Amino acid sequence: MSEPTSNPAGFLPLHPLEFRILMVLMDQPAHGYRIVREIESRERDLSSIYPGNLYRRIRDLVAKGLLHEVDPPSGVDADPRRKYFAPTSLGEAVAKAEGHRLQTLVQEAEALGVIQGR
Repeated sequence: MSEPTSNPAGFLPLHPLEFRILMVLMDQPAHGYRIVREIESRERDLSSIYPGNLYRRIRDLVAKGLLHEVDPPSGVDADPRRKYFAPTSLGEAVAKAEGHRLQTLVQEAEALGVIQGR
């Protein structure tokens, strides 16, 4: 097993579901069900996200130091029975690095005519 790294590039590329989880959590902490609802509302053509897959990815992100468990946020939908997660500072840096990596790929694909530009 490799040594843990604090270099965001060492975590790339992220699994697409891990990237989606980090993106949802950039706004505010959330529990698993809210994460799923948010991802599915952003991407209508995405197939269902199964709870086992979601929580395995969350557990992996926690183990990598990219997410951590936090207290429920104050608000109407806060449920103290649920576990809430937020990105660590490293998790935020990794999400930004992955976004940049994907943006670069899209720009290359546009330049090659693989996809049409906006």
